[in-house]
Amino acid sequence: MKLVELINYLMNPKLLVGLYQEQGLNKQSEALLIYMQETLSLESSIVIFEIEETNDDLVFEKEGIQYVQLFPVDYAIALIDFDLELKDKGYSNLKIAQMLLEYRKKDA
Repeated sequence: MKLVELINYLMNPKLLVGLYQEQGLNKQSEALLIYMQETLSLESSIVIFEIEETNDDLVFEKEGIQYVQLFPVDYAIALIDFDLELKDKGYSNLKIAQMLLEYRKKDA
């Protein structure tokens, strides 16, 4: 999954719960973190890890693959809904993904 595809899940709580179940994630985790494989890019694959596995490291390696943290899931949702006010504004998923990446690279 790429970031553009993840946007649908971040904007729809029911879809997000289904994704957690599909990936076997513990919803009771202290935090669920969005990581991008190798680099922060629209082309990077997305993986969600429990904070207990990554220790909230910005760069995390598993099975020889490096992952770079984008945001905790809850923070990404808050950015879309409130801070960046992207939800229900007519933006495409691509535009929202680009704005999240830009925010992460420049402001976070």
